[in-house]
Amino acid sequence: MKQNNPAKAAKKPAAEDTSEDITKLTIRLFWLHAIRYKRFLVPLLIMLPVTILIMNFLEPYILSLVFAKISQRGYDTSNVWGSFKPYIIAYAAATILSGIIGWRVNIWLIWNLELRVVRDLSQKVFDHLVNLSAGFHGNRFAGSLVSQATKLTGAYIRFIDASIFNLLPLLVSMLATVIILAPRVPLYAVSLLGFSLIYIIGTFFFSKKVRYANTMESEAQSHQTGYLADSISNLMVVKSFAAGNYEMERYGDIAGETKLAGARSMKATMVRETYSSIVTSSIGISALVIAVVGAGTFRSDIATLFLIVNYTASVGQRLWEFQNVLRQYNRAFGDASDMVKILQITPEIQDPVQPEDAHIVRGSISFEDVTFTYGENKRPLFKDLTINVKAGEKIGLVGHSGSGKTSLTRLLLRFSDIDSGAIKVDGHDIRNITQDNLHAHIAYVPQEPLLFHRSLSENIAYGRPGTTQREIESIAKLANAHEFIAQLPQGYDTLVGERGVKLSGGQRQRVAIARAMIKNAPILVLDEATSALDSESEILIQDALWRLMEGRTAIVIAHRLSTIQHMDRIIVMNKGRITEQGSHKELIRAGGTYAKLWSHQSGGFMED
Repeated sequence: MKQNNPAKAAKKPAAEDTSEDITKLTIRLFWLHAIRYKRFLVPLLIMLPVTILIMNFLEPYILSLVFAKISQRGYDTSNVWGSFKPYIIAYAAATILSGIIGWRVNIWLIWNLELRVVRDLSQKVFDHLVNLSAGFHGNRFAGSLVSQATKLTGAYIRFIDASIFNLLPLLVSMLATVIILAPRVPLYAVSLLGFSLIYIIGTFFFSKKVRYANTMESEAQSHQTGYLADSISNLMVVKSFAAGNYEMERYGDIAGETKLAGARSMKATMVRETYSSIVTSSIGISALVIAVVGAGTFRSDIATLFLIVNYTASVGQRLWEFQNVLRQYNRAFGDASDMVKILQITPEIQDPVQPEDAHIVRGSISFEDVTFTYGENKRPLFKDLTINVKAGEKIGLVGHSGSGKTSLTRLLLRFSDIDSGAIKVDGHDIRNITQDNLHAHIAYVPQEPLLFHRSLSENIAYGRPGTTQREIESIAKLANAHEFIAQLPQGYDTLVGERGVKLSGGQRQRVAIARAMIKNAPILVLDEATSALDSESEILIQDALWRLMEGRTAIVIAHRLSTIQHMDRIIVMNKGRITEQGSHKELIRAGGTYAKLWSHQSGGFMED
């Protein structure tokens, strides 16, 4: 059986102008987060240049004065200490200020800044991902999102380190060199500045291709990480279908694509670094020629020649490091690009600017002339659908797969928005209240129970934080979960594994039901909540579910009709339309679709 290779799936690379836009957005994101902490950023931007000036310029300048005095024999040979005492003290003070105090303060400032910004960026990403729609998450690998989030914070550290420790020192060194030497040897100062600008501009030009290549490489790495996470999390499926070799081959193809992206990135980098080597070598040779010519033409003294050599070495070193700055920038922008793009996505489901302060107590529900189109479909799933559920009424939804049962509950939970009409809870249009307010009043148990890799106590209490252990165990007994939990080696402290993989399907479902019970919401939505239970467990838990539903509005989806036969009303759906509704007895007497489904039940399940 031939399947599509995700490594070769149609995937248009981002255009270079888009890459430039993402770069600007990345810089803006980093800056806005850093500027929040002016108490660290401002002193850092002052202290660092001062430290560089003292270490790289003041110290050599003091030495140049010593050499000048020696060359001019302007000192008392019988009292060397007295002649050079001021210079020695000044040099020692400069060394202590720059090397011992300056850099320690700078490092303390940048560490404090980085720790806070990384925390804020992580929180921003987490909050944004939580607020994005279920459709967004359904189309992406969870592993890729984790990788992209981690890369963003790593990119910030790369960016700030390169800016603070490389770029800023380069700018300070160039400016100080020109200011100090221009009055003495203007030809040298102007030439050095010209060569430096040519080097910087040219390196920027060549770095555009490197940045684009790094972005493509980062996207390939994220795709590879996502595929790895997807395969490992479904490893039992891989093994049970003897698909190990197939998955290894697919992963090899994806890893190969990442390798090719890395090779393109390396090739672009080598072109840029070849240019850098040629220009920096030219700067060194030209500076030496200018120094020699300047010594003969302008009769420069030994102090000036010493400063020329020293400052040339300092600027040359900074220029050579500049290519590393751009390498770090390109890697940072490439790593950040995926998550920065995601941060630009506006959540499909938006809370109102001025939400109603809704107090949902009764739990009445009404779908009023609802029209809804799913995904890219042209034909609406629901067209002018109207359903009214009284407060405290228990509704069963029946229908073959694709009839719209789960979509109906998703709309009620506002996981998707309707095209037209209104959905109201206790008279409040759910679009006029916050999603958190809505969800706080609905207990939802999906068909596939989703558990955190946390203890069983934490998973059950998730429905109502602050619940006592006694309450947790009491609810677990009602959900028929206490018995199996008590038999586990660590009881309620047992970690359930990622997505609850350490538990059986029925055990996961009972924990999810207990979590819904403990929430104590006025509305209960069960989407095949008993489908994973064996017959004995189902009998035990149905009594608990009925006790849970007392005084509450309940919407229950079930293929197993025995689960809903005692509901106040059963609604039969087909292709988004209501074809029948009534009590179990009424529908059986009517002899329609529901009666046929009931008669075709085998072992309590509905045939598709």
